[in-house]
Amino acid sequence: MFIDFFYRLKKEIPVTTTEFIDLLKVILELHQKKEIFTLERFYIISRATLVKDTKYYQKFHQVFMEYFKDIPNVDIDLLEKILNEWLKERKVFKDYPEKTPYYDLEELFEELEKRLKEQKEEHHGGTYWIGTGGVSPFGHSGKNLRGIRIGGNRGLGTAIDKFENVSYEEYNPNEVFNVRQYKIALKKLRRLNKSNEQQINIKETVHKTSKNLGDPSIVFEKLRKNQISLILLMDVGGSMEPYISLVNRFFSACHKLRYFKEFHYFYFHNTLYEWLFKDAKFVQKIHLEDFYKKFNKEYKIIFIGDACMNPYELFDKRHAFFEYYYKEDKKLTNEEMLKKQAHIKNSYQRLIEFRKHYPYSVWLNPQREFTWQHETIDAIRNIIPMYFLNLNGIESAIKKLLSKS
Repeated sequence: MFIDFFYRLKKEIPVTTTEFIDLLKVILELHQKKEIFTLERFYIISRATLVKDTKYYQKFHQVFMEYFKDIPNVDIDLLEKILNEWLKERKVFKDYPEKTPYYDLEELFEELEKRLKEQKEEHHGGTYWIGTGGVSPFGHSGKNLRGIRIGGNRGLGTAIDKFENVSYEEYNPNEVFNVRQYKIALKKLRRLNKSNEQQINIKETVHKTSKNLGDPSIVFEKLRKNQISLILLMDVGGSMEPYISLVNRFFSACHKLRYFKEFHYFYFHNTLYEWLFKDAKFVQKIHLEDFYKKFNKEYKIIFIGDACMNPYELFDKRHAFFEYYYKEDKKLTNEEMLKKQAHIKNSYQRLIEFRKHYPYSVWLNPQREFTWQHETIDAIRNIIPMYFLNLNGIESAIKKLLSKS
């Protein structure tokens, strides 16, 4: 099946066997891990591995939909009543039935179709019907670990699949993207200048040797190297835990790219205080003053964090001192403590200071923009330009980093 799909796709867009082998490797790894492999998941994975350029997404979409048109899907009309009427209100249950039904993926969709034909009214709790609460594998806000979420918001995050009116449309610039898409976006963060190093220009060497009737004539050219140095500052722990995989993908893309003159990364929690950290356990640290001395103002800085915290953490000097005191290596004398308390800067002041040192800095927020109405997010946005961590956001952030203002 996959081979036929590959050849069908190859007629429409440039795709190579190397990329097809990459796709098979991903499928094999998912199979070995016994992970669920839905049609939607295959669409996303195959597009990410096979398509080199976003301009071919529409063609890919057309081929995919044509090739897999006979794969059965849940009837949207049958579910519309459930989505619009039955599952609006979340029912909270303290006690759940002990018996929890489990099905494999094929059985799960068969059982769902069976319920849709049988069920005549809304239902909440229990083990069988489509509804909310309980341990039924169908609906939302329940406790079944291998169900299909229908409506509602993400709860435990353990559903095998979710039912939404998904349409495999052409490339959406607002979707959160994978490592390969990160790489494509980050390649725009380049400023190539000629260096003193040289390499052989193969094309010109062959051309000149041919003109010389086979007498070898090697042509050298100066290398063009990226002059951009990037520093990635990542918020870890607490409210950032739901975004671990997302930040991992972005970090992986930055780390694997070889286009930067220099690439460094550090960690922080929520916001900046006295130190940045070289490890996520906050053991290896560098004081901000030393950071300023080591990295000049030409470095491009990308923060990643939700910027959402108790305002006390951002604006209160006492919290800044608390952070300093417990992360200081030596025990402070009373005189040292009093002196530090008198001159301590709160985090808001630190961020202003940091921005003055690094005018080429941006903040990527993994939270959706409609959630940004928060005191600390607004305050940080006023200091450092903030963008949502999606394709549009990263491209806007790169433009800002490369601009002079």
